[in-house]
Amino acid sequence: MVGASIGSRQTPLAAFVMRAVALIGAIACLAIPADTGNAADVAATRPNVVIVLADDLDTHSLTRMVNLGLMPALKSKVIDPSTQFRNSFVTTSWCCPSRVTLFTGMYSHNHHVLTNFRPLGGVHRFDDSSSLALWLQRSGYRTGLVGKYLNNYGSNKDPTTPVDDVGYVPPGWNDWQALMDQATDGLRAFQMYDYTINDNGRLVKHGTAASDYQTDVIARRARQFIHESEAINDARPFFLLVAPTAPHLEMPEPVMSGCTDSVWDLTVRPAPRHIGTLPVTVQLTRPGNFNEPDLSDKPSWFRQIPALTTRDIGCLKRQYRDRLTSLRALDDLVRVLVDSLQANGEWANTVFIFTSDNGYFHGQHRLADKVLGYEESIRVPLYIRAPGFPPQSTTRAALNNDLAPTVTAFAGIAPGLRVDGRSLLPLMRNPLETRWRKRFLVEYLGTVETDILPPRVPFSAVRTTGLSRTTPPNQFYVEWHDGLGSSEFYDLASDRYQLSSQHANPSWATVRNVLAGWLSQFRQCAGDGCRTLENQ
Repeated sequence: MVGASIGSRQTPLAAFVMRAVALIGAIACLAIPADTGNAADVAATRPNVVIVLADDLDTHSLTRMVNLGLMPALKSKVIDPSTQFRNSFVTTSWCCPSRVTLFTGMYSHNHHVLTNFRPLGGVHRFDDSSSLALWLQRSGYRTGLVGKYLNNYGSNKDPTTPVDDVGYVPPGWNDWQALMDQATDGLRAFQMYDYTINDNGRLVKHGTAASDYQTDVIARRARQFIHESEAINDARPFFLLVAPTAPHLEMPEPVMSGCTDSVWDLTVRPAPRHIGTLPVTVQLTRPGNFNEPDLSDKPSWFRQIPALTTRDIGCLKRQYRDRLTSLRALDDLVRVLVDSLQANGEWANTVFIFTSDNGYFHGQHRLADKVLGYEESIRVPLYIRAPGFPPQSTTRAALNNDLAPTVTAFAGIAPGLRVDGRSLLPLMRNPLETRWRKRFLVEYLGTVETDILPPRVPFSAVRTTGLSRTTPPNQFYVEWHDGLGSSEFYDLASDRYQLSSQHANPSWATVRNVLAGWLSQFRQCAGDGCRTLENQ
């Protein structure tokens, strides 16, 4: 290890030289993280970047499957040699806003894609004239997307709008293999069978054969991208985003037998080869906030959520097992990608990132959804396996805002937008870095929908981290935009399940006021201003 002492003593000059060497090595690792080749080769090499973006994958579900030994490829090829971010969060826990944050490095109040649907969200709301793919492509990368893009993509609802055209391919992508959402034939991206892929402007339908299982098709098409990249120009780096639907529930079907009209009636079909392979001992977990018995600390509209019935819980049990079983094909997808990278001699120069667009509730707080800012919804897995970095973990807070600036840092380019996030490379160089964010914003700025279950109500919240000094660490303060002035406050150190809001407890008034002050500033922040607020 550079900087280790030689013998029992060092002269001041020797100590200075060794610190300088260590610093130079750290800078080289930051700029070009490679672990093979001589200095000239390393200086000329930019890594490939592959991101696997799961859908609705909560941290607990993934951890459970990995610990059971049911995701061996992900564990051995990605997790074990990676930097593991043990406190990774999304800042808006909903599909389309979260994915746009990946493309832009921005909080949703800055990229303005606030929901999944018109008029405040969906694919048409995204300004795709400047995004991560375009920045990389212009710098020389070959870029590809395989899988889900943004909600309502290819809906054909307004033929006069280019992005609504079923054949539309956004700028910045050399190879485009995107699932269609509500295409003209009625097929949808959220189905394991009977879906349509836009293959570089040509619509390709997939049916109901076992070989059409969506996760497997995405794996094969992603493998093809890697092979073609090697064949076209082996020296050219590539960026590949692989975005399967699993373990997201299928819509509008299938509905579980006996669960029709239940709020828990949807499920996701596992790959045929995996049906029935989940051990019977793997059952729905019931943490302290499962089917929360007392909602008196929650806003009035939240208190209208009914308790789960025996029938609801039975349907939720089946849904949970199906979701976990569907992850086995996702593990096979990871294996296909890594095998292809190794076969083409690219694994040694590839950054591999595994994460999810948001978490998910499995009955916690009586919910089976995401969006709301409680821990189960905003926590996501994040693993970055990168050449030149050892296996390690960090408890420092990472956000999905950080993915775009991290990828551009690996590529050695500047983001093309005023990003709110930051590169995670400093944490990968020093997992105990103290000059890091102490708090961050969580928000959902869509429309009020209290007539659905679970309800969707816009909110702004601030979540403190383990580094916070102005307030106790790991606290969550939320202000609901419900017209009632509702708020909640939780000290996660003493109430990890967020069961008893202290928003009306006078003994917490000083801390709440400090957090409310931070929150009022976060709502308007942008770029450096957001990072300053996070760090102060």
